[in-house]
Amino acid sequence: MKNNGREQMKQFFDSLAPHWDEEEVIPEARRDGLLQQLGIQKGENVLDIACGTGVITGSLYKLTDTPVIGIDLSDEMILRAKKKYEGVKDISFIEGDFLTYPFEDSSFDFAVIYNAYPHFLEPKKLSIALARVLKKGGHFAVLHSLGRDQLSICHKHTGSLSRVLQEPKEESKYFMDFFRIQKAEEGKVFYFILGEKK
Repeated sequence: MKNNGREQMKQFFDSLAPHWDEEEVIPEARRDGLLQQLGIQKGENVLDIACGTGVITGSLYKLTDTPVIGIDLSDEMILRAKKKYEGVKDISFIEGDFLTYPFEDSSFDFAVIYNAYPHFLEPKKLSIALARVLKKGGHFAVLHSLGRDQLSICHKHTGSLSRVLQEPKEESKYFMDFFRIQKAEEGKVFYFILGEKK
């Protein structure tokens, strides 16, 4: 993402941060049910990409029981995430752009992008960044607890800061250079892509 686009995205999510958790309407049980389908194993290193206020970070930690890192462009979101998980030593947060952040190569077993994928405007660049940070055989998941119709309604006021999603099988093509796609499914209340690094 170019610097001006990055700054616009950051400012947009900074402005939403104060009310983000209040407006989270997805029941925790439904959200956790989707996360259970990812197949995250105990002991796996998990990265929560575009983590916002840490909506799923704690649930990911319960699945892996190993330190989890969340990263987000918005420092306002990250401030709230840190406050929410204050005192939980195995959950940490970074303010930064995942596409350019200098994580060590092949340092994660699993990367999850929850309810944020339409804001990655260049999915090929996302695929390259995922391939760099994931171990061979590691997995990424694009996961939404809304269907595409609902997502379109949610994003109608975001203008150039989001894009309209294609069906999961079409979106999966952006990732096929580096990943075997294991799942590409959608329904009225979910959207799911799961890939394994070749």
